[in-house]
Amino acid sequence: MATFEISGVLVEGIVTAVPKNSIDNLNDPHIEREQGEKVLKTTGIRYRRLANDTTTASDLCYVAAVNLLKQFQTFKGDIEILVFVSQTPDYILPATAPILQHKLGLASHVAAFDMNMGCSGYVYGLSTVTSILSTSMNPNAKALLLVGDTVSKLCTPSDSATYPLFGDAGSATLISKSKEGKFIFDLNSDGGGCDAIKVKKGGFRTTNENNMLNSNTTKPSLYLNGMDVFSFGISKVPKSIKSFLTFVDKEVSDFDYFIFHQANMFMNEKIRKKLKIESEKVPYSLHNFANTSSTTIPLTITTQLNEVTNKNNKVFCCGFGVGLSWASVILDLNKDIYILNIEIDE
Repeated sequence: MATFEISGVLVEGIVTAVPKNSIDNLNDPHIEREQGEKVLKTTGIRYRRLANDTTTASDLCYVAAVNLLKQFQTFKGDIEILVFVSQTPDYILPATAPILQHKLGLASHVAAFDMNMGCSGYVYGLSTVTSILSTSMNPNAKALLLVGDTVSKLCTPSDSATYPLFGDAGSATLISKSKEGKFIFDLNSDGGGCDAIKVKKGGFRTTNENNMLNSNTTKPSLYLNGMDVFSFGISKVPKSIKSFLTFVDKEVSDFDYFIFHQANMFMNEKIRKKLKIESEKVPYSLHNFANTSSTTIPLTITTQLNEVTNKNNKVFCCGFGVGLSWASVILDLNKDIYILNIEIDE
C-alpha cells in the first residue's frame, strides 16, 4: 500500500450538484417491477438522477464550483490548482480542466489538469491536490478539486446489469493551506481486474470495427461484472482498511463517520460488519442518488452530514471499484465547513 501524510492543508467547503430529473426504478418503463424491487433489495438503490443529453459532468461540477466560489469569493485569486476527476470528460482532447478554469474566470497561472479515475477518484484527487498545495510557496494558496461523472450516458435500458444502478452528479471541493489540517492517504490498485468494469469502445485499444472513434452508429457502453466487483469489495477492501488503521495506529472508535463509495448497500454492509463499525457511523446516499461513480463520497457528505456538522468530525473515506482501484483517506471536517447539495433544473 502507498501510505503517506500531507499536513498544512484543510477542506473549507464541499458542494455537490445533481440533476433535478429523478427516475424511480420501481416506475421506470424500461425496468420490470420485479427487477426494480430486486435492485432495491440487493443494492439499496431506488432513485437515479439523470442528466439530459447536453449536460456533462463538467457542467455539474461548474455549477457546484460557482456556488462554492461565491461563498469564498475574496479568495478566488489565490486558487492555484484545479483538478478535474472524471471518466466522462467533455472530449477525448483537450482536457476538461483548462476549460473549467476559463469558464470559472480563474487566473491563467492556475495549474489545471484532468485525472481519469472512477470509484476511487475522489480520494485520489484529494491526494493529488493536497500534495501539490502543501508545497506551494504562496501561504494563501488554495486548490479546487472538481469530481463528477455522467455514467448513466454509458448505460442502455436493455442492460439490466447497469441501467438501474447509475446516476449523475458533480462536485467541487475547496482546499486551502492551514496549519490545522492533515490528511493521511492509503492508495492501492490491481489492474489485473480491469475487465470487471469496462467501456471497451471510445479508446484506441479496440479495433476499427468496434471503436467509437470510427463509428457513428453505436455508442460506448458500460460492462459490469457484478459478482467480480462484489467479491473484490468484500475481500480486498476490509483487509486494506484494517491494515491501514493498524499502520497509523487508529481504531474504528477514533472516527465519527466512515464514508464508503456508494455502489451496493449489501456489499457495504458486509464491509461494515467485517470492520465492526456501528451502523450510525456509516451513512448512505445511494437510495436517492444511485451509484454516481467518483462523486459518491462528496455527495454522501453533503446530503447526509449537512445537519450534523455542529462539531469537528474525524472522517474515514474509502472509494473502491473500477480499475481495479481502492483508496482511503483520513481527514477532519471542521464544524464551520461549508457543505451544500444543489438540484439543477436543466
